[in-house]
Amino acid sequence: MRKALRKLAPVWAAMLLMLPATVKYPAAAYAEEPQRSFVIIGETGLYAREGGGGRPLGSISPYQSVKLAPGAPFSFYDERKPEEWLKVRTWLGDRWIRDDERVLYGTYEERKKTLTLIGTVRLFDRPDVETDTGQSLAPQEIVTTAELHYGPKYVINATSASAQTGTWYQVETTWMGPKWIFKPALMEDVYAKTVDYDLKLSGAETAYEVPYDGEGKGEAVEPGVVHAIAKWQYSPQAFFVFTWYKVRLPQGERWIKPKNEVLEDYKALNEPVKLTTKTRYFEERMPSYDRNLWLEPGVYKAVQNVGDWTKLETPAGMKWVNLKRALLERPEGIVPIEETVKLTAETQTYRFPATGEMAHLKGFFAPQEVQAFEKWTSPEGTVWYHIKTFSGTEWVKQ
Repeated sequence: MRKALRKLAPVWAAMLLMLPATVKYPAAAYAEEPQRSFVIIGETGLYAREGGGGRPLGSISPYQSVKLAPGAPFSFYDERKPEEWLKVRTWLGDRWIRDDERVLYGTYEERKKTLTLIGTVRLFDRPDVETDTGQSLAPQEIVTTAELHYGPKYVINATSASAQTGTWYQVETTWMGPKWIFKPALMEDVYAKTVDYDLKLSGAETAYEVPYDGEGKGEAVEPGVVHAIAKWQYSPQAFFVFTWYKVRLPQGERWIKPKNEVLEDYKALNEPVKLTTKTRYFEERMPSYDRNLWLEPGVYKAVQNVGDWTKLETPAGMKWVNLKRALLERPEGIVPIEETVKLTAETQTYRFPATGEMAHLKGFFAPQEVQAFEKWTSPEGTVWYHIKTFSGTEWVKQ
């Protein structure tokens, strides 16, 4: 059995509620160790020693938060064993409970909230997937009375941690009383930022009235250009990021989660663009530090724009340029020279004169003299020299 780290949710409850007797006491702060919190979701016995034995001294009724007793042993394992125990704080003092399916690692809070379901959810008798009632709630506005946030009991890797993390909500139903729902898709969890640009869809997509594709067929959207008014990105688990766009369609506002490549801030162009300085070009809209591919100053035909990137017709074919960076990489006013520049141990060199991207830090160069073939003076009066090194051309300011 190998040990592995795991993370626990932060403690929200400030006091422990115990039944049948209810005793309130302040939560002591222990700076030397974090307060780990657990939620009791089933009747759990209290024992004087680890491993139990004899009759329980009392019990904890659901649903309540308890904290790990200060200084109590607490180990993490890849595999869980039924005989594992936790020492927790109770109104009877520090007592032992069995760490089984009746204990979740997390926090519980009774709080009334109005939420909006955007997908159908199953109803459970308690926060346990084995207690499915066979009933469900359709998308609608609901009122929750409690929420339970839980984390993993052990972690092997980030993916397993995500799979063992979630939230349960207690809801009031008119025909079954209080029930629980698990990881519901909620409109309140959609944190979309406002955008205002055209979006080019390279393939057929599906549009939905809400940012949820777990059910329903949606509406077909053909490849083409649509106008985006909001963008939402979320990560349901480690290493996975999904993007939704809220767009305007003839039938109204809809949400699209693209399956194919999309071009944000897209504009079709058919106009001349004047390059006033030598400008790096690229085969794809991906930045690099390759300083060998340059377009000469002149007028070129622009055919499309995607964000900061513009596609130009050139003698070498269609190429992408970043016009915003062009004047930082090759500012206007660069002049050819033949001068000697001294380098010292304090010298720092840069890939370009005005982007701030460093090529070599202090201490890299031994004291020496090198030839500069270009010079540029910034608006602030800083003089930059373009030099050749064994790793290519670099800029140094004097």
